[in-house]
Amino acid sequence: MSGVLGTVPSTIPGFSTGGAGSTFTPGGTFTPTGGSSSLGSSSSGIIDSVLGVSSIAGVLVEALAVMVVISLVGVIIIAVVANRADPDPTGRRPQSVYFFMVSFVTITTTITGSAIVVAAVLGLTSHHSSSVGHSLTRLLLISILLTAASALLLSVHLRRGLELARADPSPAGPSRRVGQSYVSVVTFVAMLSLLFTGVLSIYLVFALIAPGTFGSFGGRGWTIRILIEMVYLGVVAIFVAWRHSSFLTPGLSIWRSDPDNPGSLGPAPIGVPPAPIPPFA
Repeated sequence: MSGVLGTVPSTIPGFSTGGAGSTFTPGGTFTPTGGSSSLGSSSSGIIDSVLGVSSIAGVLVEALAVMVVISLVGVIIIAVVANRADPDPTGRRPQSVYFFMVSFVTITTTITGSAIVVAAVLGLTSHHSSSVGHSLTRLLLISILLTAASALLLSVHLRRGLELARADPSPAGPSRRVGQSYVSVVTFVAMLSLLFTGVLSIYLVFALIAPGTFGSFGGRGWTIRILIEMVYLGVVAIFVAWRHSSFLTPGLSIWRSDPDNPGSLGPAPIGVPPAPIPPFA
């Protein structure tokens, strides 16, 4: 039996190695050596690359899904408001609907693209393999192009839509109504975004103070990067809500009460009776 076992080869035909830590090459034999560190580092690099590509693809897919859902909701609301049986003497209501629908979609893509730009830049500041760095660079370029193209379309369509709404002869005209619906929907989404980013930002601050209790989020560096991203989105939400609230009159008066505005919820001046509540249309 020992003679039979002694004749069994301890090598794998068809492969050979050139020493410890070398790779397989056809045409020789493989003998176990102490090259596990090289093989482990190679596998780590492959895993790092795969995880980096999958996470980038996940960012794109999730951003696209959120963008589509928000755009559909906003477009449906604007379309429902515009589909009223009110008279349209100027005949410009369809144009207003088009301009404000495109404006809503493009403001969503602009903000989403800029958020991905910030995320890609923050990702490039971390330690990663060259393949992940190349993927982040490609993601950065795509998001910059998306943001620039969306911002250009937004500026053109929003300006034309506001011109039609402001030129409406009636304060309750169809074009102005569509514009006010756009402003209200955008401000509503901005306020929800501010709520989410504000709560998450405060939680991340607690995570930085006590990571053992509130979670590490991949380490202190990644926690700070996520916090920067949330603060950026919160600032953008505040700016969008503030800017849109004064696009058309009467404004939304989110930040302060305006007694001179019939739509304001602020108290009337002393000695002046409150304005009657208008009936529902």
